[in-house]
Amino acid sequence: MFSDKSSNTELKKSIRHLLACLDKNSEDGCQSNSNNPTGGADSRFRSCKEIKSSYTYAEDGIYTLTTEDGLRYQTYCDMTTDGGGWTLVASIHENNMYGKCTEGDRWSSQQGNNINNPKGDDNWANYATFGQPEGATSDDYKYCIGGGGYFPEGDPRQCGDFGAFDWDGYGTHVGWSSSKEITEATVMVFYR
Repeated sequence: MFSDKSSNTELKKSIRHLLACLDKNSEDGCQSNSNNPTGGADSRFRSCKEIKSSYTYAEDGIYTLTTEDGLRYQTYCDMTTDGGGWTLVASIHENNMYGKCTEGDRWSSQQGNNINNPKGDDNWANYATFGQPEGATSDDYKYCIGGGGYFPEGDPRQCGDFGAFDWDGYGTHVGWSSSKEITEATVMVFYR
């Protein structure tokens, strides 16, 4: 996924923009990429795959999608990798790998709306996002991971099937990091 440096830069920029939009917590959200075929109040698409099917020229960027219940939200769409249509469903950034899964570590999709657990589900677990293991490890889910200040696009082997990832190896396979020393990591999960 995202193998060239320009795509890498654009992805980082789009994700930062999306996170800034979410932090603002505004009802209107942020302006979508002007090249996107959707994003206004009339957005009718439920996934990036639907957008790509309708608009083959759609580019990577932030899109407004609508849930089955009619709620609008913004997310990043990868419209180029493997035919495009990938929806970013969750991401997490860990800046202290020695702390492992500490309080406050949670997927981006977790809002912390439980009064007894305002920071969300800790320890990177979220069955609401991923469902049961059988579904979350299907070919429809892909992950990307980067560590040590390197985003995954520079080494395509760092993106792949969610279910095949070596989660017990500190977020990396031996072939990717001889020391398994990661001081910082970002994990993104896409669904198509």
